[in-house]
Amino acid sequence: MKRVCLGCGSEIPEDSDFCYACGRWAKDALNVDDNGNLLVTEYCLNCGEAMPANSAFCPYCGYKIESHTVQPVRPYRRKMTNTDILAILLAVIPGFINVFGLGQIVLKRWSRAFTYLCLTILLFYLAPSFLAQDTTRIIHLVLQLMIFIFSIQDVLNAIQTRGA
Repeated sequence: MKRVCLGCGSEIPEDSDFCYACGRWAKDALNVDDNGNLLVTEYCLNCGEAMPANSAFCPYCGYKIESHTVQPVRPYRRKMTNTDILAILLAVIPGFINVFGLGQIVLKRWSRAFTYLCLTILLFYLAPSFLAQDTTRIIHLVLQLMIFIFSIQDVLNAIQTRGA
């Protein structure tokens, strides 16, 4: 017997509590035998509502669940668009000179863009006081590097979840 994620169709290992592909809880997974036949489920495959035990039909939508064969859905990787490439470039290139948030603007994630732009202004405002001593100069450099990495990672995560 194996468990198949109700969200993305990936197989969930027996000892895990969630799907490694989409993060959905394993308790919501479908139990499938080796032939691909659905064994027992607590959720309707059609509408996703919780079902009573040993039901042949869903009480919410009327979907028949007897002898249903599950074909796991294979996640696909969508192609990157020009907007995605522009967002990555605007996250990386201006990030080298400590201007953050431009990639988020391209993706129309306004609150994230505003946050990163405020961090940019804050770094420029704090730069003269931080650069006065050697120890604070290191702190300033670490802050810049962390914000740079987080901003790029945030853009990449947003691009990855856009097509999902």
